[in-house]
Amino acid sequence: MRDIRVAKRYADAIYSAAAEVGVLDNVIEDVISLLDLIRDSDGFDAFLHDLLIAPETKQSILQELLGDHLDPLLLNSLFLLVLKHRERSTEDILSAFLQLVDEQAGRLVADVTSAIELTDKQQDALVEKLNGYSGKQVRLNMQIDSSIKGGFIAKLEDTVFDGSVATQLQRLKKQLARG
Repeated sequence: MRDIRVAKRYADAIYSAAAEVGVLDNVIEDVISLLDLIRDSDGFDAFLHDLLIAPETKQSILQELLGDHLDPLLLNSLFLLVLKHRERSTEDILSAFLQLVDEQAGRLVADVTSAIELTDKQQDALVEKLNGYSGKQVRLNMQIDSSIKGGFIAKLEDTVFDGSVATQLQRLKKQLARG
């Protein structure tokens, strides 16, 4: 989305409505699932970005695909995004929503990139270390990038912890070049 303010406004509206009617926990779970769907399914993401599909058709398809799986409040929010021609910003809005949830809970989010998927035990150990470092509760936002060869890179606010093999190899190369 070009304008993060718009994403935050929509995210705030969804958060406020969910909290008001007492379905915040359900909506949080559904937002996480929907974000996974958008990120993992090229077809669904392409559907959201397709300008040629009429809003009524998109709403009908969303109802058919997600009607039984999403909280009605979130589904109606998606319908509103379609009507306002903002459905292409769904991922940004849902990400802003989760960021708002974390802020309200006093949590920090660490963006972690690893070469392979970390086990639950490894993720728990990393969370524990980052909790100790920051003094706050930390939630991991995991991404896989095989180009780092091994290890991981964790970004927590303005601090970057780079334990990737690719970076270590670059440092070694520079040291060897210097003699």
